Amino acid sequence: MADLFKSALGYLGTNGGTAENDFVGQQVEINGIRLRIKKLIAEGGFAYVYVAQDISSGKTYALKRLLGADQVACDSIRQEISVSKQLSGHPYIVEFIAAAAIDKTQSKENRNEFLLLSELCTGGSLVDALRILEGKSLSVSQVCTIMYQTTKAVQHMQAQNPPVTHRDLKVENLLISESGHIKLCDFGSSMTTTYSVDLGWSAHQRAMLEDEMAKHTTPMYRAPEMLDTWNNYAINGQADVWALGCILYYLCYLKHPFEDSAKLRIVNGNFAIPPNDGKYECFHELIRGMLKVDPNQRFKVSDILERLAAIAETKGFDMKVPLTIKCKKIDLISPGWCNSFLCISNRFCLYMY
Repeated sequence: MADLFKSALGYLGTNGGTAENDFVGQQVEINGIRLRIKKLIAEGGFAYVYVAQDISSGKTYALKRLLGADQVACDSIRQEISVSKQLSGHPYIVEFIAAAAIDKTQSKENRNEFLLLSELCTGGSLVDALRILEGKSLSVSQVCTIMYQTTKAVQHMQAQNPPVTHRDLKVENLLISESGHIKLCDFGSSMTTTYSVDLGWSAHQRAMLEDEMAKHTTPMYRAPEMLDTWNNYAINGQADVWALGCILYYLCYLKHPFEDSAKLRIVNGNFAIPPNDGKYECFHELIRGMLKVDPNQRFKVSDILERLAAIAETKGFDMKVPLTIKCKKIDLISPGWCNSFLCISNRFCLYMY
């Protein structure tokens, strides 16, 4: 791991006040790229994401600042950075640029810090893009495009040696790149371990594993085998397929199949496709196939891609094209409609076609 990190030359630390805000305006140098921190765009737990601009070229990046509270947290951060670098280069995964480690002796926070530099997805998050629909639904081609590009990212993860399971696959971790394509991000919960649960496992072992899964997954997307290990199902990449099923359901109906995260409903696969749904009928088989309780009966990634390809061919559209979502442009200069894939508060369109 030592060769992964470059020193963060020029890092000035904080000057008092809140760490996340005082970092704005600072300069860092990562792998020869000298950056000025422009603004905070996301935060959660001990992680903050900023827009950082290359002082020489003016190019902007996303800079994720992670604070390691203890050794366990530091090891987890190193794992995230390692996986991000390993997966980088795929068209539907956020591109890794560089990483830096800052020893706690150099940090005014008095704890280890890590900086992860990646491409800036100027289209923002898919969740934000979906909010502009205001009760309207996505077209079949839009759903198919999002699912294809996301599933291709998962396929790339499963093709690694050993395979990588995201474990926290959800709509919130899908970004829209500058070109308008879907990009999978946030590998902080990823794992390369397969858990082969069998009759020999004790109650304590099962409880420990369930606790481990709970720490790294989001309840609404959590697969049955993660919630209840007494069915003796293996925990592996098929858990991501379950999450893909939840994403597909959400894209179609703009609500989650397990909205209340109820354990009994999830472990029994108790969800309902809205009655008389003709618009998304082509996805019904896919949803049911991905949300099978038994991961051995669940569709494989290859099955999903084959069925998406068949839908696209039948309906005559290309799933590799940029995503566009029609939204209302509300400003005083040129009101009307645009094919933007992101609006900020439904007021200012960032991208016009």
